[in-house]
Amino acid sequence: MKLIVVGAGISGCICARRLLDTGHEVTVVEKGRGVGGRMSTRRMNGAAIDHGAQFFTIRDNRLLGYLQEWRNGDSVVEWYDHVPNRSDLTDHSRFRGVLGMTDPAKHLLRNVKVEKNFFVEFIKWSGGSWTVKEAGTSGRSLQADHLVLTLPVPQMLNLFSRSNFEFKPEVMSNLKNIRYSRCLALYGLLDRVSSIPYPGIITHPTPQVDWLADNQVKGISQKPAFTLHASAKFSDEIWNVPDKDAVLSLVPLVERLMQAKISEWTIHRWHFAKPSVTFGESHFHSPESRLSLAGDSFGGERIENAAISGWEAAESITQVV
Repeated sequence: MKLIVVGAGISGCICARRLLDTGHEVTVVEKGRGVGGRMSTRRMNGAAIDHGAQFFTIRDNRLLGYLQEWRNGDSVVEWYDHVPNRSDLTDHSRFRGVLGMTDPAKHLLRNVKVEKNFFVEFIKWSGGSWTVKEAGTSGRSLQADHLVLTLPVPQMLNLFSRSNFEFKPEVMSNLKNIRYSRCLALYGLLDRVSSIPYPGIITHPTPQVDWLADNQVKGISQKPAFTLHASAKFSDEIWNVPDKDAVLSLVPLVERLMQAKISEWTIHRWHFAKPSVTFGESHFHSPESRLSLAGDSFGGERIENAAISGWEAAESITQVV
């Protein structure tokens, strides 16, 4: 069977890989230049910076095979299992990409056809197959027997609207009820090695900040570089503030906690950082429409939850074939 998976976050990557492994022809469509979604690594003047998801865990046995494959393929290593000065957090292994958090996604898609820089303008079911059309008069057009969408749900709903497509009212209602929290990420370079000890993280140092990490201590960057995630509440407060004003209270905090000066910085606004209200099921599968939906807004906010969402979407498809 020929399938298209829209979205190259971890959910789409796992789904595509599972489908490929069961003998199907799979194409992944991604609007960005790279894969990984929130598992994103940026380069800045020789530094590597994880500015989205910082780590992942594996608790579900179904993912142990991929974890072993990643580790054998030098894509993933264990980062840490204990957070200093946080007795409220349980000890368990947190994993990271060897060169950055994008590595596991890249590994999964090594043998999968990926169409990048492909913004889907509309989808259409006709004559027993799906057409996925890229924006623009000369845009690419792909066909498939089954379609899997792993976009953030607000983007799915916009796509449905552009495509004049709807599920049954109760399904559409559940999709429209999904909510996300936002996260403003500040990241950049430091003028010297920071004072943060291994594993290179500080969690919730103030009500305004959820996470502060040193990417060099983490092990992915050759140069001192930091990542800060603002809390959901503070992110909302400064969301529409110009960048230079948004960082006024954050730069001094970073420099104080890391005992280093920021030499260069930038901001990324994660509109769909974490689902706060989910669909209520790990995925949605419609054999009649030959359309499946997956992602963190179905499985849950953790990287592993999103991966399992993609896994179970693939399983639902293969069971019908």
